[in-house]
Amino acid sequence: MTKITRKELLKKDDAFLAAAKGGARWIGTHRGQVVLAVIAAAAVILSTWGVVQYIAERDSEASWLFAKALATLEGTVGEASPALDDDRPARPHFASDQEKWAAARAQFQEVIDRAGTSGVSKLALFYAADLDEKLGKQEEAMQAFLRLVGELSPRDSLLFLAVERAALLQEAKGDVDAALNTLARLSNVEGSFYRDMATYHQARLYLAKGEVERARNLFTHIEKEFPNSSVIEKVREQLAALGEAKSDAMAPPMAESKTP
Repeated sequence: MTKITRKELLKKDDAFLAAAKGGARWIGTHRGQVVLAVIAAAAVILSTWGVVQYIAERDSEASWLFAKALATLEGTVGEASPALDDDRPARPHFASDQEKWAAARAQFQEVIDRAGTSGVSKLALFYAADLDEKLGKQEEAMQAFLRLVGELSPRDSLLFLAVERAALLQEAKGDVDAALNTLARLSNVEGSFYRDMATYHQARLYLAKGEVERARNLFTHIEKEFPNSSVIEKVREQLAALGEAKSDAMAPPMAESKTP
C-alpha cells in the first residue's frame, strides 16, 4: 500500500479548501454572509494549521482512506477527469454535485469507522458533517458538529469551525438559545481559538433577540479585549449605531409648534 505523505494531504487544489478561499470576511449581520465567512475561515484554519496535525502517520490505512475521500471530493462534474501525474488516488467523474457529495460522504464515514477517536477521524467527521449539510441533512450535520464540539479541546483550531457551524444550524432551526450556549463553548474560555468571533456572534444573536444592553456589553468587550480582531470595524459600527439609538431614546421630545 502506497504511503500518503504530509505534503500530499496538504495539497493546495483541494476542492473544499479552494471553494473556501472564495468566502467573505468574518463580518456581516445576515446569516448568508456569516455562512460564507465560515467557509472562508475554514480555508485559513485548515491550510494554516494544516490537515497534517490531525493525521497520525502510524495509521497509514486511515490516511489513505482520507486521501481517497478528498480525491472524490475533487472529482469532476460534467466533464472528463484530468489524469494525475503522481500516485494520489484518481479523481472520479460524477453526473452531479449531489452524486459526488454522497460518494465522498460515504468514504469519509469509512475513515470515521476505521480511525476511531484519532485526529484524522475528527477531521473526517467535520468533512462528513459539511457534506451532510450540502445534501440537505441539516439535523444530521448539526448533531455531527455538536459531537465535535463535545470532543475537541478548547485550544483546538478545528473546534471553532465546529462551534460556528453547529451554532449556525441551531440558529437556522430557530433555537437561538441553543446557539448561544454552543458559542459559549469558546467565548467563555480564556485563550480559546477565535474567542473574539464566538463573542461577536453571541452579540449578534442577542441584538437579534432585542437584548440590546447584553449585545452592547459584548461588543464593548470585543473592542477592549480584541482590538486587532478581524471584525473590529464591524463592532465599532454596531457600537456607534447602538450609541445613536440610545441617544435618540434619551432625548426629550420636541415641543410641538403651534400655528398662530
